[in-house]
Amino acid sequence: MRTSKGRAPRACACVAATLVAGAALAAGVDVAVSNDAGLARPAAVVAVPFAEIAKLAPGLRMYHLVVRDPRGRVLPSQLTNYQHDHHGASYDDLVFSYDFAAGEKRAMFSVEPVATATPPETSCTYARVVPERFGDLAWENDRIAHRMYGMPLNGPDAQAAGEKLRGSGVDVWGKRVAYPIVDRWYAKGHDQFHRDEEGEGLDLYSIGGSRGAGGTGVWDGQKLWTSDNFAMAQVSSNGPRRAAFSLAYSPWPAGARGNFEELKRITVDCGVNFDSIETTFGFSGDEAQIGIGISAHPQPEGFPAAVLTRGPGDRWMSLWEENKDGGLGTAVILGPDVTSAGYVHDAPENPKAYGNHLLLVKATRAPLRYFAGAGWNRSGQFADRAAWEAYVKAFAATVANPLKISVSARP
Repeated sequence: MRTSKGRAPRACACVAATLVAGAALAAGVDVAVSNDAGLARPAAVVAVPFAEIAKLAPGLRMYHLVVRDPRGRVLPSQLTNYQHDHHGASYDDLVFSYDFAAGEKRAMFSVEPVATATPPETSCTYARVVPERFGDLAWENDRIAHRMYGMPLNGPDAQAAGEKLRGSGVDVWGKRVAYPIVDRWYAKGHDQFHRDEEGEGLDLYSIGGSRGAGGTGVWDGQKLWTSDNFAMAQVSSNGPRRAAFSLAYSPWPAGARGNFEELKRITVDCGVNFDSIETTFGFSGDEAQIGIGISAHPQPEGFPAAVLTRGPGDRWMSLWEENKDGGLGTAVILGPDVTSAGYVHDAPENPKAYGNHLLLVKATRAPLRYFAGAGWNRSGQFADRAAWEAYVKAFAATVANPLKISVSARP
């Protein structure tokens, strides 16, 4: 067959393009994760700064990569992108999870490009502002759910509806299922999601003006000064593996210390009962004493007394309570760079109100990181207080011994 002179160059160009594409797809990186303490870490969250990956494999793009574990299996993963209007492929972290067995001190993962866009995964994290419920911010993963109150809940419309509440504590919803329930429960109506009628779980917690499961306040040595409901909320990531959002609080008075303001950044990951909370306070002076709290509810009649357990050096605390809805554990764990200033019980001024168990820390205007979470004995995750406390202690050990991550070019 005769071929015109114009066709051969086009065929060569196609071959060259194929070779270039093949070369681009061959680029990838290896991620070494060290678990120096040899701790068992179920659902350990690995977050790799994408900037480190991009240095070695600038061609990698969102939805065009896979992560393989040491056995070559593809792991569910997510590239977070908190600045949605950036230019170019400038992402935040590559996030995936891995189960470290006890004694397993190192695992190697490969990050490999794929030509076809990866299909969406079923999400196990979720967060959103709920304007139809006076501006709540609700979030969940496959194990537990929470919410916090927006400013409309302390406004005239909420008051007219008999729903007005003030508080910056963290609410807890107990889940029996791994699938998302936030939208399903709000659709049922506020009264209905306080009852477990479908076997999915319920809102089983009450915070009033207390700290709930991990709220903060300013401790002046005698009194806890707390903010109003959050004034601004922004969801920057919404799954499938990680959800992240920010809550800003308007300035509030803290007695002789003057006004304080606060910005919380909360990160929710799959497979764990604790959220990472990074909070930054604005105030006058060099430092302030902050209380990170758990609500101290009145003793319900006919049920065992609540049990508070504090870790060594007051670096964590856990509260186990029982009532008609079962047993619930709540806990706070300080980040590895945070210094504990001890524990205090904050008794309420009003005998009908709730008190708080507080871990005290010294705060500057730098971000302060801690972890807060909850576990319910009807979720199928924790049979009793002993199981919950074992989980808290194990998680606190992993917080104190963070994973070490390094990225290298693939050979």
